[in-house]
Amino acid sequence: MLKYKIKVLFYLMCVNFAFTDTVYSAPKNANNLAQINKQIAEKKRTTALLEKQKKQLSEEIRATQNKMVAIANNVKTYERQISGYDKQLATLKIKERILNKKIEQNNAELIKIIAVFENIAMVPKGYLFFSGTEVNTFFNTSVLLRTLVDELNQSKVEFTNDLNELISLKKQITDAKFSIYTLNNKVKGEKDKIASLIKSKKSTQKKLNAEQEKNKREINKLVAESKTIEEFLKKAERLRRENEQKRKKDGLSSKFVSRKSTGTNTLPIEGTITTYFGDEKTSGVKSKGIYLTARSGVQVISPSDAEVVFSGSFYGYKNLLILHTSDNYYLIMGGMSEIFADEGQSLLAGEPVGEMGGGEFYIELRDRETPINPLKYFKI
Repeated sequence: MLKYKIKVLFYLMCVNFAFTDTVYSAPKNANNLAQINKQIAEKKRTTALLEKQKKQLSEEIRATQNKMVAIANNVKTYERQISGYDKQLATLKIKERILNKKIEQNNAELIKIIAVFENIAMVPKGYLFFSGTEVNTFFNTSVLLRTLVDELNQSKVEFTNDLNELISLKKQITDAKFSIYTLNNKVKGEKDKIASLIKSKKSTQKKLNAEQEKNKREINKLVAESKTIEEFLKKAERLRRENEQKRKKDGLSSKFVSRKSTGTNTLPIEGTITTYFGDEKTSGVKSKGIYLTARSGVQVISPSDAEVVFSGSFYGYKNLLILHTSDNYYLIMGGMSEIFADEGQSLLAGEPVGEMGGGEFYIELRDRETPINPLKYFKI
């Protein structure tokens, strides 16, 4: 019986302790829940603020890009005008050379005619016209003199006309050179603005893009593992697809659309095509892209909305730029003296990405790893 009472007492004590713990822990749990709710609310506010800042920075970058595109269009217009004046200047200089040669020839003829007159002047007075009784001598001499005078007058008129034309040509050449000088100054001013905007964009991008640094590391790893551009693009395409899948998984829309090239995109530079797609090079290998010649310092633009896949040196290619366009092509450009764009950056169509140095500019277009004719993509 005693054993039974002890068991009952022990049971009641356990129930009491459990009840007491529940009663006294209720406020504690309520406090914890309130604290957790407060932390969640704070987290939401911080996230919303970060998203707002991210959106503002993105809008700031887009506004900077739009300004760059507008200024780059001005530069393109000036460069087109300079190219026109260059052609005009070349034509004028050819005309000047031809005219100078003609004047030299006319001078030689004048010197011969004057020499004849000087020889006649040295003949004793009366001898030329009255040598014996030959009247024919007098007649022939008169005809000769008349011919010489006519030729002299004709040469004088031609010489005067040629000199006037030469003066006009030299004025046109001076005007063309002055126009080129003025336009070059305008181009320099616009490029200074672009340089300032590029600096501003990079600064804003740095604040915004931790993702860009990650992308840069991944690209550098791919470059180190690749021996050819084909191999690099294959790996870059695989990485792009993985990133696209992640975006879809996170509920984000794709940055790219699949559509065929329509031949409406503007060439990245103002230049003249010297080698076409499929042309045989000196080594016997067919060209996978096109080559253009352009003035040194001409700007290079992105022909469409794109992302920078690679920027820098790559196995013998100096200053190589690879873009993944919004319509799912890879655009390879080489021959620049300077590149403004970094890996991971988004570009707008018409945005300046670099500047030409001396030599040729190379463009290659690929559908994944397969080279295709760039002229199907660009408006020539």
